[in-house]
Amino acid sequence: MAKQLEQCRSRRVSRVRRLFGRHSARHSARSGRFPAAGDAFAVHCVRDGDRQILAASGELDLGSAWQFEQELRRAEASDSQEILVDLGGLEFIDSAGMQVVIDASARSRYHSKRLMILSGPEHVHRSFELSELVSQLPFVDRRADVPLP
Repeated sequence: MAKQLEQCRSRRVSRVRRLFGRHSARHSARSGRFPAAGDAFAVHCVRDGDRQILAASGELDLGSAWQFEQELRRAEASDSQEILVDLGGLEFIDSAGMQVVIDASARSRYHSKRLMILSGPEHVHRSFELSELVSQLPFVDRRADVPLP
């Protein structure tokens, strides 16, 4: 049973790598297993007046999406007028990480419309472009639209 589970995980990792292309060499050296929760991922949360800033760095994937989701929900539960998600520090994002961003955007549209997303590096932002999500998510220009502290 354990061998079948490992084969299934290996196939999933291969499929994600094919779909999203770039994946760190560190994970490929792990014989196809998923990274441990929180591995190579961090979310830094800063309060700046009425704005909550969440800066994600590392690899936002299946193993770390839950951590990002928790931080987003904490920010949503706060009294902040704006929630700014900065994806600039990400090295990689997979469909699980993208789903967290999509869900947060949907909650924001339904409740308060206070979420803003600063796009990540070109290869991370390209995942959103290929999924045709750029026009549906509240991306803002890093230089002009949002004055950062």
